[in-house]
Amino acid sequence: MNTIDAQGVNDRADAYFLKTKAIVENNADSRVTYAVFLRTDCVMAVGKAVEFLKRAYETADGGDDIPLVVDCRYPEGAVVPSGRPLMYVTGSMAKLSPIETTLLQRIGFACVSAHNALSMCQAMPKSAFLAMDARHCPGDDLHLLSEYGASVGSSTARITGAKGFVGTSTAIAAPLFGGETGLGTMPHALIGYAKALSAFKGDGDVNATLEALKLYVAKFPDERTYTVLVDFDGREVSDAIACCEWFFREGPGRDGRKIGFRLDTHGGRYLEGLDWKESVSTLLKWTHCDTPDEVVKVAVRGFDIDDLDGLSKDEIRDKYLFGTGVTAANVVRFRKGLDDANFKQASIVASSGFDVMKCRIFGNLQIPVDVVGTGSFLPRQISKTYATADIVRYEFKDADGKWSTHDMVKVGREHLLLNAE
Repeated sequence: MNTIDAQGVNDRADAYFLKTKAIVENNADSRVTYAVFLRTDCVMAVGKAVEFLKRAYETADGGDDIPLVVDCRYPEGAVVPSGRPLMYVTGSMAKLSPIETTLLQRIGFACVSAHNALSMCQAMPKSAFLAMDARHCPGDDLHLLSEYGASVGSSTARITGAKGFVGTSTAIAAPLFGGETGLGTMPHALIGYAKALSAFKGDGDVNATLEALKLYVAKFPDERTYTVLVDFDGREVSDAIACCEWFFREGPGRDGRKIGFRLDTHGGRYLEGLDWKESVSTLLKWTHCDTPDEVVKVAVRGFDIDDLDGLSKDEIRDKYLFGTGVTAANVVRFRKGLDDANFKQASIVASSGFDVMKCRIFGNLQIPVDVVGTGSFLPRQISKTYATADIVRYEFKDADGKWSTHDMVKVGREHLLLNAE
């Protein structure tokens, strides 16, 4: 949609903006200034929106010959408080009116995604992040806007010492992170395929996860790092150790290649070898706490009440710490299993619901995750992404060709006025 022409913009514009354009052209065009803002804290990530605005303005029909001026009030990547103008846009009212709809579509998701990505990276500064939001997006527009935001938030996080996002799962978004292609190795479907293929060949009972790794290495022998998904058969630790034994004794590990394991245990079961009691024991040892409640206190250190998203102490314990799925106890126990088998060099990739809250909890507990695969920088509440633009200045040319300026905005938005800055 970044290449849509004037007719394309008009087709996507709210009808009242098109009628406004017609009325303005029927009377006198006005040089207007819009204040653009969000009603939530965000990170400045408007670069793509500004690129679109400039192209759309150049091709817009009608209006007087009034140049476009975009005044960004914060540098890209800066944190912007709720309600503060991100930028002021000045130009022909006849040209800008139809563009407003499509411009605002390109601001909110990117800016909120950037804020989420920044928070996640800062919460787990020692972990690298891989963007995996594509499957959650209805199309390229949202995918690219959100990943642009993630790339901007990540860049800011790296300034503070975090590793940040190192890539994405799709080729179309890879340039946003300095890459040429998507990153990733195997989904559950490949392991299922390996298991079915072995059954078809009559190979008998095989380790499907190991067979999938062997198939992958055979097809992609030159990769430097192989990441194996290990929860297909519910034997995360056992299958990971079996993969390591083959990888380092017979496979490419002999040539210095690296191996990692992606934990994606679903919320209906525990990691192999864990239950509630063992999960509690695991985190008590890891955190040097005496009780589960003490672990919770460490996990939510620095949280405001609003940050808890309405979750109770018990819900936090179940969802993030001791319960089923990819919890803190899950990762710590898996790491211990690899270390005890003398495979400390194997890395851990964790996925499944790593939003801002989960990243902050894992960061507070210093859970040993090398890479986080996540699409949860996507805004959870669409209403948080609503960008708004209000005209704060109208200017008309008088008979002498001089501009007559009228600063005004609807009641309640006076703080957006240029002279209120």
